Amino acid sequence: TYGEIDLHLFRSYREAWNTFSTRNWQLVIFNIALFSPLGMFLPALWNKFRKAWRTIGAGFLFSLFIELGQRITQRGLCELDDLFNNTLGVLLGYCIFYIIYALLHKGKYKIQRLAAAALPIVLTVAVFCGIFYRYNAQTYGNLPIDYTYRVDLSDSKITLSNSLELSDESPEAPIFVPNTCSEQEAELFAANLLDHMGISGDTYYSHYDDFIICYRGHHNITVYLDDHSYEYHYINDEDANWGDMGAQAVKDRLSLYGIEIPNNAVYSHPSEGCYQWTVERSVSSVGEVSGTLTCYTTTDGEIYTINNQFISQSVYKNEPVISEKEAYQRLVDGYFQIEHNYKIYDLIINEVTLTYSPDTKGFYQPVYLFKCEINGENRDLVITALE
Repeated sequence: TYGEIDLHLFRSYREAWNTFSTRNWQLVIFNIALFSPLGMFLPALWNKFRKAWRTIGAGFLFSLFIELGQRITQRGLCELDDLFNNTLGVLLGYCIFYIIYALLHKGKYKIQRLAAAALPIVLTVAVFCGIFYRYNAQTYGNLPIDYTYRVDLSDSKITLSNSLELSDESPEAPIFVPNTCSEQEAELFAANLLDHMGISGDTYYSHYDDFIICYRGHHNITVYLDDHSYEYHYINDEDANWGDMGAQAVKDRLSLYGIEIPNNAVYSHPSEGCYQWTVERSVSSVGEVSGTLTCYTTTDGEIYTINNQFISQSVYKNEPVISEKEAYQRLVDGYFQIEHNYKIYDLIINEVTLTYSPDTKGFYQPVYLFKCEINGENRDLVITALE
């Protein structure tokens, strides 16, 4: 939220690591690179900034001025990470200036001082290379739901429901991997689905890195290659009048299209014209379909949208996981994700289950889901389960 203060050092790094998204890493690197010119131009333009501490100090104060300005004007987030990254950028800029200046004045500077100037640059590059190497070398991806900073629960009242008993057993749990499809298989699937729906006409395809889109008239199907999930949309120039047509009628229509809903799916009706079926992924759901299928219907009995996130998965490997008691201790220690600056006064844990969450490499990893009552509101907290 604009105007807030975030004093959790390296939170942005951990968020970038958890999500491992290009955008989050770009934000970190951009905040470093943005202030590097300041570190180069200050000593180049004014002799008094030839001393490192003066340039770095000026960069630190300038960054602090910007961060406090964002806090005062409520136009940005005042982050300790930004202050750190900006100051690091000034340091790296100064090092670049020093190396160039020393090379232009040969004999005036000793090799040891050149090496010292190069050291921060080498270390920074080495750290980022090490981060990306470690990510590519590890088998599984990272969990975006993992904590980015330790939540302070020192003043919080934490209680367990009377009916809840935590196990101290450390079981094994399967790691699931969705069944993928090739571009050709995705194209064939989309075309066949449109045929089953009785939609005729010329077919066109658009190809992207991880999905394809099939177009036929006013209809399109997006098929995702990573897990074979898909979305169907009917694009009409007129506004759709969403309305109910009955759950059984929707199931019968989907069956005609070759879309079967698992018998163990839980039905819900979130809003008018919206039908949803969900199958939770569990430790015992080896080889089964899980996920959610959502349909939107109109008053004239048409299905305008099908979002089929039912995923068929295979077991990649069984891995040891921590016990419920260990997961509870991690929660008490504050290793979970929650909104920034959200103060927890009263935390009641009602239930804990072992479920699954997708990671950044497409695997589904086991996590402990704690169903809680936080400050009088029902909330879920997630703790990573792999040892």
